[in-house]
Amino acid sequence: MPPHPEPQAAPATAAREALVTFYAHQGLPPDGGRASSNWWCGTARWRIRLPNFGWRRRALPVHDLHHVLTGYPCSPVGEFEMAAWEFAAGRYPHPMATAFCLPLVGFGALLDPRRTFAAFVRGRSSKTLYARGLAPEVMGASVAQLQAELLPRHVPAARPRDAVAFLLLAAGAIAWTLSPLALVALLVWYL
Repeated sequence: MPPHPEPQAAPATAAREALVTFYAHQGLPPDGGRASSNWWCGTARWRIRLPNFGWRRRALPVHDLHHVLTGYPCSPVGEFEMAAWEFAAGRYPHPMATAFCLPLVGFGALLDPRRTFAAFVRGRSSKTLYARGLAPEVMGASVAQLQAELLPRHVPAARPRDAVAFLLLAAGAIAWTLSPLALVALLVWYL
């Protein structure tokens, strides 16, 4: 696990350099692990090795740049925040990415609802880079330029419709996460 607090990229730093610094701080290779055929998921106590699917390789550098721009750390709670922010701002449009990241919103709603909800509300006033990708003009732009373009200027106040949208997303996330257990319970009950 990386040391905390995580360093914030200087506003004048180009996105390209900020991403390299982010990877170095996380103990990752210069490409963030995109070229690797596998990656490790988990915490300090448990880890699981997963294939580095094509959709993940394409989404990863943009997701990591979102970490740099939003300031959400690479920690369990930071990933809950990042997932909620991306679902609200515009998630990566691959079904497997959705299936993989949706449980993070549910875990965040249960384990740290205040921070996860705040990230969701912020995301509803933000945009992601998934549609544009890491084009040369994105990578050459400063962190401050991208933040001004993608993030709200001020912390948005939560509205009732934000709470409803978050509750619906969190409920769907929890249902999705628990659905395999429900299926097994049904099979056991039936047999």
